[in-house]
Amino acid sequence: MTGKGFETKRSKAKESPKVTIAKKTWEAAKKKAKLADEYLERLTRLQADFENYRKRVAREREDLFKFANENLITELLPVLDNFERALKHSNDVKDISTVTKGVELIEKQLRGVLEKEGLKVIETKDETFDPEKHEAVERVASKKYPEGTIVEEIQKGYILNDRVIRPAAVKVSKKKPVTSNQ
Repeated sequence: MTGKGFETKRSKAKESPKVTIAKKTWEAAKKKAKLADEYLERLTRLQADFENYRKRVAREREDLFKFANENLITELLPVLDNFERALKHSNDVKDISTVTKGVELIEKQLRGVLEKEGLKVIETKDETFDPEKHEAVERVASKKYPEGTIVEEIQKGYILNDRVIRPAAVKVSKKKPVTSNQ
């Protein structure tokens, strides 16, 4: 037999089961390695995307804090302008009542802006004391009011969008002590 005939016979011969299993195992390992590489590449991209997202959210949050009050301040600027005009012209005014009326108008304008933003005054007149909304600074003996009734408001309290941001400072009635006349 020539060398050529030997090769032909060998190539036509069946592979041994061990070789076949080894080839299949090798191909499966190659597929798994390729799949692992794909997953690693996906994971790397996903991590980079997440890091970019985290940075973007941090920037947006920082901007939100920086400019959160921009709307309110923009609405307050006309009030500030009116105060400046009033101060500028107050030296020229002979009648103080005109200045008073001007300041009252500015105060009304300011209240309007704050109410539009959700600010409300806590009512106190003839109200029963509520520790959630009121701060008792003094207890006053009274025959006129039942115990626990607000007698006087010392400082206004405010609610912003259903949350008390400053309780009203008030005087609260207490029973007048009974004195015996003997």
